[in-house]
Amino acid sequence: MTQPRETRPQPAAGAEIGSLIGGAFGLVFLIVNSASFSTLGRILVLVMGIAAFAVIVFFAIRSLGRMKRAQVSSATSVESVESAESAESAEGQAAAGPRRTVPFGRSYWIIVGIEALALFGGTRLLSGLGHPELGVAWVAFVVGTHFYALGHVFKLNRFHILATVVTLCGIAGFIAFFASIPAFIPIFSGIISGFVLLAFGLWALVPVDGERA
Repeated sequence: MTQPRETRPQPAAGAEIGSLIGGAFGLVFLIVNSASFSTLGRILVLVMGIAAFAVIVFFAIRSLGRMKRAQVSSATSVESVESAESAESAEGQAAAGPRRTVPFGRSYWIIVGIEALALFGGTRLLSGLGHPELGVAWVAFVVGTHFYALGHVFKLNRFHILATVVTLCGIAGFIAFFASIPAFIPIFSGIISGFVLLAFGLWALVPVDGERA
C-alpha cells in the first residue's frame, strides 16, 4: 500500500490573486498620495513601490505556474493509479495534497460591497463638510477594518495583523488633522498604508501552516 507523501505548506487559497489585488491598491495609494512630494521624493517612493509590486507579480505568477503543474501531475498520477487498483486512487489523491480552491465567494463580495459603500459615502460626507483632505484617512480606516472581516471569512490570522496596522494608519491621519498638521495625513494614511499593503501582498505568498482559507 502506498504511503502518502508529506506535502509542503502552500500559500493560502487565492493568495496569488489576493496579493496582486492588495499590491495594486498599495501602489495606487503611493501614486495618489505622493503627488504633493518633491520630485525626488516622489520618484523614490514610486520606484520602491513599483519594485515591490514587480516582485509580487513575479512570485504570484511563479506560484500559479507551480500550482498548475502540480494539478497536471496529480491528475496524471491519479489516472495511473486508477488503472492499477481503485483503492490506490484515494491514496494517490491524498499524496498529491489538498486541492486549493479560490475563496472569493458570496461572503467576500458582501464585505467588498459594504466596503465600497462606506468608502463612497464617507468620502462624500467629508467633502461635504469641507474636509476633503480627510478622505485618505477614511479610506485607510475602512480598508483596514474590512480586513478583520476577511480574516474571519478566510480563517487567516495574518489578515487581522494587516487590519490593525492599516486601521491605525487611518486613525493616525485623523489625529494629524486634529493636531493641526494636515500635511502628514497623506504620509500616515496614504504612503505608509501603501507600503504596508505591498508588504502584506508579499507575505500573502508565504506558505501557511495551520491557517486555512
